[in-house]
Amino acid sequence: MQQQDRIQNIQALRGVAVLFVVFLHLFSVERKYGGLETILPDILQFGIFGVDMFFVISGFVMVTVTRGKFRNFRHAVTFIYRRLSRIYPLYWVYTLLVLVVFLIQPSWVNSKQGNHISILESFLLIPSHYLPLVMVGWTLIHEIYFYTVFSLALLFSSEKRLPFVLVGWGGIVVLGSVLFTVTLPTLRILFHPLTLEFIGGCFLAILYQKRNFTVKPAILVVLALAALVASVSGYYLFTVVTGRIEPLYWWRVFIFGIPALAIVFCLINAERNGYLMNRYLIRVGDASYSIYLSHILSLSLVGRIWGTFSVNGLADNMVVLPLALVFVIIVGMASYSLVEKPLLRISRKLI
Repeated sequence: MQQQDRIQNIQALRGVAVLFVVFLHLFSVERKYGGLETILPDILQFGIFGVDMFFVISGFVMVTVTRGKFRNFRHAVTFIYRRLSRIYPLYWVYTLLVLVVFLIQPSWVNSKQGNHISILESFLLIPSHYLPLVMVGWTLIHEIYFYTVFSLALLFSSEKRLPFVLVGWGGIVVLGSVLFTVTLPTLRILFHPLTLEFIGGCFLAILYQKRNFTVKPAILVVLALAALVASVSGYYLFTVVTGRIEPLYWWRVFIFGIPALAIVFCLINAERNGYLMNRYLIRVGDASYSIYLSHILSLSLVGRIWGTFSVNGLADNMVVLPLALVFVIIVGMASYSLVEKPLLRISRKLI
């Protein structure tokens, strides 16, 4: 997001979203390496909600940064280049690191899928039946799809017609998801209901640009918290009734997507009315992509060491878990400063 378009609460929400995902995987690490006694509650599996937050935020940001740039070939090319140059270079760095681990010890990488990995598909973020080497890369495949379609809208549609394009896109997704049982990976991405979260974020940006809400910041924050509580409650009921940990497809949109839209809506308008989220969350948000890509490696390293030296009881859990969280954030911040930002500077000079 350009500096003049930057909304601080969006950055803070990115920080919140990535911490949700980190806590989800921290929970998994404790269950795997922390012994029979654990301290992290099952509700931390709600952390998958962070991904839905990212999708909504992506839609909002795309409309915000392209305002006034429709039906212009140069702007469309610049847009898709900047999106891809933000995703791929850093992703390739971490894919190479995980590939090294995979070549040395295949069982350490995505072992739940039987070590079935396509290296080419992983590097290019091509839809596949299996997770990429960097397991969170599955979300980036969705992002590439979002950006590709949006760049076409940027090229061929006028800004006034964007809402109709989005409705049409959403309609195609709904029909494809409802009418067809899709097994091909590419078609599964094209018709996946998660796309509606991105489209919803786009509509939030359109609404934000056209309406100046005067609701008190405190009320907006309370509404955002209420949406979060509703999402947590919905997730808890889902797990109790179905026995499943992760809601899929339409269930996910209802339980996570709609509350995510409400939270983003409330907090962007709260900033407009004078409320800013914590500055440390904003800093975490700035580094959220680096944290997102690096945290699996960081937690895996902590887990391997922990598993070697773990002792009975909760004492080691109480020490290791906070240290693991701090380690993840430090590594992510270092990656942001030393790797991500230099790569972005280089990519910007090429166009």
